[in-house]
Amino acid sequence: MPIYKARSPALPLQPTEYDQSQMNQFQNALRLYFNRLDLFNIANSTPEYGLTANRPTLDLQIGQFYFDTTLGYPIWWNGTVWKNASGTTV
Repeated sequence: MPIYKARSPALPLQPTEYDQSQMNQFQNALRLYFNRLDLFNIANSTPEYGLTANRPTLDLQIGQFYFDTTLGYPIWWNGTVWKNASGTTV
């Protein structure tokens, strides 16, 4: 799986005294940056649900969610195995 890098925004320098227009620019830059990160994560994420046979196996992150439609409940990756809400290995 290719590795993508998300660059941080070039934030405007803040003036020494409070200026609402500068604050608005700063907040807009941050909003655009985090929206871009959200879209990046959605486009490059593993499926959130499916059959047991289709569970993700590559590039798993601790706490990753997957709704197993075969079992009928959500499970989470703990770094080694998939666990359900009660902590039982599935």
